[in-house]
Amino acid sequence: MITADPRPSEDSVATAHPQTLVDAVDLAPPGAEAVVGDEGRLTYGALRDRSTRLAADLVHRGLRPGDRLAILLPNGVRWVVTALAAHRAGLTVVPLNTWYRAAELGHVLSEADVALVVTDRAVFGRDTVAELDAAGFPRDGVLLWGDGDDLPLAGDPPTVDLPGPAPTDLALILFTSGSTARPKPVPLEHGKLMANTREIARRLNLRPDDRLWLGAPMFFGYGCSNALPMALGAGAALCLESRIDGDRSLAVIARERCTVYYGFGATTRLLLAAPTFADHDISSLRTGTTGFSAEEKRLAIEELGVDGVCSVYGLSEAYGHSAMSDADDDREVRLHTSGTVLPTQELRICDPDGAALPPGGTGEIELRGCVIDSYLGRADLDGGVFRTGGWMRTGDLGTLDERGRLRVVGRRKEMLKVKGINIAPVEVEDLLVAHPEVAEAYVVGLPGEAGDETMVAAVVAPRADPDLPGTLVAWIRERAASYKVPSRIELLAAGDVPLTATGKVSKQLLRDELARRTR
Repeated sequence: MITADPRPSEDSVATAHPQTLVDAVDLAPPGAEAVVGDEGRLTYGALRDRSTRLAADLVHRGLRPGDRLAILLPNGVRWVVTALAAHRAGLTVVPLNTWYRAAELGHVLSEADVALVVTDRAVFGRDTVAELDAAGFPRDGVLLWGDGDDLPLAGDPPTVDLPGPAPTDLALILFTSGSTARPKPVPLEHGKLMANTREIARRLNLRPDDRLWLGAPMFFGYGCSNALPMALGAGAALCLESRIDGDRSLAVIARERCTVYYGFGATTRLLLAAPTFADHDISSLRTGTTGFSAEEKRLAIEELGVDGVCSVYGLSEAYGHSAMSDADDDREVRLHTSGTVLPTQELRICDPDGAALPPGGTGEIELRGCVIDSYLGRADLDGGVFRTGGWMRTGDLGTLDERGRLRVVGRRKEMLKVKGINIAPVEVEDLLVAHPEVAEAYVVGLPGEAGDETMVAAVVAPRADPDLPGTLVAWIRERAASYKVPSRIELLAAGDVPLTATGKVSKQLLRDELARRTR
């Protein structure tokens, strides 16, 4: 079992230790820039003042500590001000996926018992009021904040006492899902959120003068429970874009002199493929996190130039990241492991009966410490996830080396058995994305004979080449055992990769699609 990697606080991280998101804003120098985006920019002082005014309005409207406020807005100043205002009023924030339609919104709003939704009349061209009406949410529970408006106040709210949050209060309720389940409510506390992201900042060597560029929506945990509290807790600036576009995003990174890169593997490829990539000076990027495969990390380090990019492993239920490399670690360590466990958590590798395995053994990754105790209000969702002693089963398979570095093998439910041999899809996926013509790769198993499985791969390639599947078969044969060669390789367009409601690739839907192509 790996426990902590204790290190003293470093000067590169803000010395004050905020216990809540409100503390983080109030402790930061008021003149320092806090948020930059398409909707404008705010200093920490302005963020404090605007969120305080909106919080007073929320209290005046009758919202009480513990009530839930949902945010259905694009990345930007409005999103951050609303979240901080809700926290000052003692409310819990429920980030809403801007891709959701009425049925999905209805599920989330009901499960989280949301009292108020802050949104605009239209978000990315979609009539949000009509969607909320169709979801059955009451119109008087919707507060509209138009782009360009100062604050959505009912008037001049009277002076009120703002309760603010305690460290044990809920900061966020995120909705996450695997490949098949409906989104599950994940409750996150202020104190644990700030403690865990403080350790993430330490691994990144984050400084108060840093400027973090976020290439993901705020409603993802990567944004609201990772980048946001980490940046605010360190007194750094958070640079947001409502939409990611290769040329435009490169211009933003260059103009704002961003130093921290928070982009998925697909984001890295989008930036590298931009026609004007060579025209922008993004050499200010120093550290950050990116995708999970070795190739995605290599692209960020070598092609994008983020030399100190970190390798990570985490999930929403464990407050962002659970294991990380250090920005100063050897490049091979960052490419081929997920680093060591954070001091806020414990990590072990277990067999199916829950017995801890020694270094080198492959089993399920289990966590405790900065992890949730249960899903919100739904005991039926907890079944099989939480063990006695506070351990949470992640469903992921991994190994630990002698130095406590984690290597993630894949999902327990996604392991394939081909000709009697167990195969981790991630191994084959890593081989495929290492080919220069492959942007994304996903490997699944389809029913075969006598209970066996047939391994099928779906790849996304920038250039539609009908000969690519044959080329990839030869590529894998040169680099791996023959049983790791897929029986079939299908080409998909990027937009054809099926996603879950939370934006993750759905292996179940992909499996169904590939099965249909077989018939």
